[in-house]
Amino acid sequence: MATDIPEPQELHEFLVPETVWSTYVKAKAGEAESQYAMYFIYRYGRGVDVDPVQSAAWCVKSAEQGYADAQTALGLLYNNGEGVPQSCERAVEWFTKAAEQGDVYAMDNLAAAYYYGDGTARNAKEAERLWTEAAEKGHTDSQIKLANMLYLGEITDRDVPKAVKWFKAAAEKHSEEAMRMLGRIYREGDGVEKDSVEAMKWFVSLGKEGDGEALYIVGCMYLEGEGTEKDRDSAIQWLRLAAEYDYGPATEKLMEMGEE
Repeated sequence: MATDIPEPQELHEFLVPETVWSTYVKAKAGEAESQYAMYFIYRYGRGVDVDPVQSAAWCVKSAEQGYADAQTALGLLYNNGEGVPQSCERAVEWFTKAAEQGDVYAMDNLAAAYYYGDGTARNAKEAERLWTEAAEKGHTDSQIKLANMLYLGEITDRDVPKAVKWFKAAAEKHSEEAMRMLGRIYREGDGVEKDSVEAMKWFVSLGKEGDGEALYIVGCMYLEGEGTEKDRDSAIQWLRLAAEYDYGPATEKLMEMGEE
């Protein structure tokens, strides 16, 4: 047991719900999955009072048995100082253990630690490696972070086509940030061939997620015939939708058109 975290406290059968008691019994007997469940029970107050210290105590029990989810969770607890003394160095230790087991959330957090130099020496190449591995496993946040790094050229030479590949992977899982980036890249021809039709597609997708700026852009594209035939009626429709989401420029544009 980590020296800075106490042993979990004893529970009494008749003072907690039956489901908590049954989980506690298995956790006390050493079942790592149940110990991790006790971490959640105390973290969110499921049948007991919220208790960050007890939550961390059970998380340690599970993590020390090699349970990857608990190792990642313990890394986050150390990162944020929740129920444990704040320590980026200890966080990196636990993220590393979980990442070695293939946990994509640990890879994502460990990559960030290397990228920013939190709790370890800054190593952008290692951050790129970890984000790539997690991205290839389908982790959306890692796909976006990797795409942004490639787009900005922060690690190696700027590679917009490769960035687009990862933005698309994230956009297909409804990442609004990825949709926005794809719309902008194709509309401006930034590092790829300009493609207004493709840009329109991504702004429409983003608009359907309720993004006022994207709705406005689609309206303007219809108005100018950018990526589509000019269509004032469709432009007004999209601009009004943007205005309904309180996007100020859309209201101003409608007023200019005499359609307020």
